[in-house]
Amino acid sequence: MAKEHIFGKERDFLNEIQKSGNDKPDYGVLVKEYKKLLKQSERLVRISDRQQLELIALNEMKNKFVGMAAHDLRNPAALVSGFSDVLLSDPDMDGVERAELLGIIHEVSESMLKLLGDLLDVSAIESGKLSLEPTAGRLDEMVGKRVELLRNIADQKSITIKLDCVPTTVVFDADRLGQVVDNLVGNAIKFSQSNTEITVSVLSTPEHAFINVADQGQGIPANEIGKVFGTFERLSVKPTGGEKSHGLGMAIVKKIVIAHKGQVSLESIVGKGTTFTVQLPTP
Repeated sequence: MAKEHIFGKERDFLNEIQKSGNDKPDYGVLVKEYKKLLKQSERLVRISDRQQLELIALNEMKNKFVGMAAHDLRNPAALVSGFSDVLLSDPDMDGVERAELLGIIHEVSESMLKLLGDLLDVSAIESGKLSLEPTAGRLDEMVGKRVELLRNIADQKSITIKLDCVPTTVVFDADRLGQVVDNLVGNAIKFSQSNTEITVSVLSTPEHAFINVADQGQGIPANEIGKVFGTFERLSVKPTGGEKSHGLGMAIVKKIVIAHKGQVSLESIVGKGTTFTVQLPTP
């Protein structure tokens, strides 16, 4: 309101100058130039307002980011601390029980490291510092290797992973795109029931290469599909085996795929399953 009041006063002043200066050509030129400067000033104020709104949005995102991170790290940190206290307070504990507690501490620590890694990735992505080291390579071979590493997790839930890949060469960062495969296949395992099947395929056309990850899981409600690739978004669909879900994986997937000049999309039917498709340019 204050700036509108100021600009309003300036306009009134200019109008008065024009009325009294119609017989003075130099004055008219001055008024014309001043009006031009006024328009530029108004434009700069609009830009400043937009930047202020962007800063407010970024600050809100930062606060949400920190709050969610603290919340998701508090419980596992408390578990590690609690079980460590138990181990330290009972040096004569049975070996089997000790091994069980150490296994829990290890599992929780791995979960915390995964979350911290995701947080650092999101931070790098949001600040524009995501670095890629792309080289030409066989996309199908990379996908196959990542899937093999995840089979053990799928086996624990009696989930079958089927691979259907054709030889496909693209230019990509193997580590970063490997993250994409890990997140997509890992999510398919996480949200699928036991005794179901996940199909991972790599296909190609002259212009594009495709990675498809299709599951027979719960499916995603239509009104929540728009949230899937958001940061810290939580959906109504829950993991089927008590696994953790921090709402970061799909946001990372989208950013990495975009950095490869690609696209990621999904189709889902509740009760039938979900298919994620990554599209990448071919050389």
